[in-house]
Amino acid sequence: MTVTTSEKPITRQEKWGKAHPQERWAHMALRSAVRRGLIVKGPCEACGSDKSEAHHPDYSRPMHVNWLCRPCHKAEHRRLRKEGV
Repeated sequence: MTVTTSEKPITRQEKWGKAHPQERWAHMALRSAVRRGLIVKGPCEACGSDKSEAHHPDYSRPMHVNWLCRPCHKAEHRRLRKEGV
């Protein structure tokens, strides 16, 4: 007998969220603060681009972020990986 389930497969983002609860909490807390107007999204701190996203240097401080555009954010993560941080 074949059992079928109506459950959808787990997405990559859901899998990451389950594996990184503190990081997910920090992202959700910041997103809420931005939506409510408590935090104002700024331009990229590296190149000045208006299209920026948050980079958390320390996930235990969810409202302390650096605003970086996508290319600068990826470059920052490459730099951190290279340094072993």
